[in-house]
Amino acid sequence: MSIPISSNDFRRATGMFPTLQPLATSGSDITAIAVTIGGISGRMREDRAPVSYRILASVRTLATSLPPIWIASPTDAEIRHVNIFRASDVCPFTGTRLPTLCWGRTPSAWSGAATSERRLANLLEAVRQVLANSNPRSAAR
Repeated sequence: MSIPISSNDFRRATGMFPTLQPLATSGSDITAIAVTIGGISGRMREDRAPVSYRILASVRTLATSLPPIWIASPTDAEIRHVNIFRASDVCPFTGTRLPTLCWGRTPSAWSGAATSERRLANLLEAVRQVLANSNPRSAAR
């Protein structure tokens, strides 16, 4: 199921995430986004130095599943966060290999949530929570 994000949903999310920008559109609907989200360096639980992460994501299937979250900055070499996979896949938005977020168990929680809760602001809050914490048991780095 492919349901792009409406302009209203996008506007609501910008209240929480003011750097949010449309990356791709289809008519009046937004199909991909870019946003900067604050997190921590996250190599270990104690490693809490602030880091700004620029993320890119398709939001076409948000109603059914969590999308891959591409990390456009910092660079792969600069990233220490244990919940971010090294750059191995090509990002469809840049045509280059970019790191991706390790969702862990979040996809099962997302699919168990009511469809009305699977909104852009909730996606971005889930990303923020992953980036603001570290799970040393993550297999990402």
